[in-house]
Amino acid sequence: MSDQFFGLFERRQLQGSQALALGPSRPATIPCPETGRPLKVATVEVSDRAVCPACTQLGGGGYVSFVSDLRLAFACPTCRKLVWVAGA
Repeated sequence: MSDQFFGLFERRQLQGSQALALGPSRPATIPCPETGRPLKVATVEVSDRAVCPACTQLGGGGYVSFVSDLRLAFACPTCRKLVWVAGA
């Protein structure tokens, strides 16, 4: 899939910085980056003040949680990718 956020988010320019908005038609599943198996999306949220775990940039980003999977994904408009974070 060529969309780095799998349709969950769209990148937007807000007051000179990159931010995310919810995608208009979000999928029910996205592929696991390790196995490729579909992961069922539980929640999708946008935050206007978040810190990317990969590039440590402060700005708008998005969070994705999954059903029966403890990992979270952070959508970074600066990195332009989903950053996977191990859950507790």
